[in-house]
Amino acid sequence: MDAPILPVSESMEMYLVTIARLRVENQPVPLSQLAEMLSISPVSVNEMCRKLQDQGFAFYQPYKGVSLTPDGQQRAAYILRRHRLWEVFLVEKLGLSFKEAHDTACELEHSTPNRVADRLEAYLGYPTVNPEGEPIPRADGVLPANAWILLTELPIGLACHVIRCVASTAEGAFLHEHGIQPGAALTVLAAADDSLLVQVGGAQLSIARQLAETVTVETREPE
Repeated sequence: MDAPILPVSESMEMYLVTIARLRVENQPVPLSQLAEMLSISPVSVNEMCRKLQDQGFAFYQPYKGVSLTPDGQQRAAYILRRHRLWEVFLVEKLGLSFKEAHDTACELEHSTPNRVADRLEAYLGYPTVNPEGEPIPRADGVLPANAWILLTELPIGLACHVIRCVASTAEGAFLHEHGIQPGAALTVLAAADDSLLVQVGGAQLSIARQLAETVTVETREPE
């Protein structure tokens, strides 16, 4: 670690990491979406976003939403690093379900010193993603580079492996039942306007294009 990260309140950390998770293509996160995710009133969210802006962690644009400054992004990355390292530990070493691991990691992420996170990372063999395929920031707060695309963007005939699935519970269960889960290898065999034919293991499966858009893949083989 280069320089010590000065502490901020647990509430601020919660906002920073939630904004980081909700951000899509560097677009501001709508306050209504942030309020819904945190189950907090829009008024309270508005007040906190202005406080984050005053402290240099966020940039608030009325009627557009909130985005993180470089300082805010770094703070969020440190929290995500701890959170996702704990998810790996709790799933791989203790056998918890991902939901149990996620809920527990939400508590541990705020109380884990940097030196403990460093040792946890080394103990786990320096993982780059959590059990859901989400990237783990490095110790310097930088997210590893990746070349991820949606399954619908994968060229026909090109092999890939699944990084993550963000489908609803029922649709996610369908994908999991047919082997489409983080780490699984698959290939798109054919594409139509409303569906894809994919090869998963030794089986072929037709899935709706809308459902395929919830699956993120990477074309290089896992290390």
